[in-house]
Amino acid sequence: MNTDNLKEFMVLAETKNFWEASDRLYMNQSTLSKHIKSLENELGVPLFTRTTRRVELTSYGQTFLPYAKSVVRSEFEGISAIHRMRNIENGLLTIGVLPSMPQYHITQFLSQFQITYPEATVRITEDDPVNLMDYLENEKCELIFTREDKASFEKNFLYDRHIVRIPYMRDRLAAIMPIGHPLASCESISLQQLKNERFCLIKEGSLMYQISTDACQNANFVPNIVFTSHRTDSILDMVTNQNCIALLMDVHVQLPENGPKPSYSPWRAVPITPVISSQLSLCYRSDRPLSRTAQLFVDLCNDKLFKK
Repeated sequence: MNTDNLKEFMVLAETKNFWEASDRLYMNQSTLSKHIKSLENELGVPLFTRTTRRVELTSYGQTFLPYAKSVVRSEFEGISAIHRMRNIENGLLTIGVLPSMPQYHITQFLSQFQITYPEATVRITEDDPVNLMDYLENEKCELIFTREDKASFEKNFLYDRHIVRIPYMRDRLAAIMPIGHPLASCESISLQQLKNERFCLIKEGSLMYQISTDACQNANFVPNIVFTSHRTDSILDMVTNQNCIALLMDVHVQLPENGPKPSYSPWRAVPITPVISSQLSLCYRSDRPLSRTAQLFVDLCNDKLFKK
């Protein structure tokens, strides 16, 4: 069975119009009609009822559609897996990273690796830690730099044997507030002191959102969240101009070592007590042999971390 015909069947089932389907598929209507008829002849049943303007799935078509989607999806996943293997064999290293690479010194690791091994090719995907472990499990990335809250890291480090975790940095939750806020001069504060404030957080569904809201819940209040974003600069702008309180890790708002140093900051990061921390780690699967390029990267990182 020609999988191209299955893809055409899926598009026609979605659009219910030969003209629109053929336009989306970059083919003429008569060719599409012939392919659909060929598929129907192969199956021995009609998949569509046709009118002058629209087509509708028959009961046979409705039954067949999820199987067609499964076949097309399996073909795509199989081809993607082959491409990943070929890329790895050709020296491509795929790395998943959490946002704020410069602050967490990940950029320095990558730069040092490219200087040491200029023949290596590195492909980087930035995403939230909630998704990064899936990338590792599904082999979309061979290595990931990710974050786990302290309790999850300690549990996973002991019992999650098929993932190797190389700890390289720990950070702690801080309240980011306007420089003129009454609590901005404190050495540290409790979350209870902020229960009546307006909060801006990393977007819902992220690990930082979960850490922040869990921390507020443990402090016996529900935060008044007025803004969420995946961009740290947007959150800091809300702190500065809307007098909100952001909950971020302290390293989030540190300036990169090699970046410019402004003379004035309109906000201040005040550590939260009791300490709420997270652990950042370089991770890879122990049940899959690392490619030569990935092993070189892991060795380089281990060497730099050991020297620290």
